[in-house]
Amino acid sequence: MNPYEQFQLNKEVEEMAKQRIEIHKKRIKLSEELENNWGNKELQDRIIELEEESQKLKKKIEALQANF
Repeated sequence: MNPYEQFQLNKEVEEMAKQRIEIHKKRIKLSEELENNWGNKELQDRIIELEEESQKLKKKIEALQANF
């Protein structure tokens, strides 16, 4: 892999990592809200969706890194 390709890969991985961080921040906030309202199914569902989104990004990052 040439330096430009490595740079592009690193850039993509960095962007996805930033997205995962934002997802985790949202999950933390929702989890805190859920502590005050245990019966809120909407919050529970949204937390699950965020976790699934984070896992998809994690897999994309791993696949990108494995291919190079």
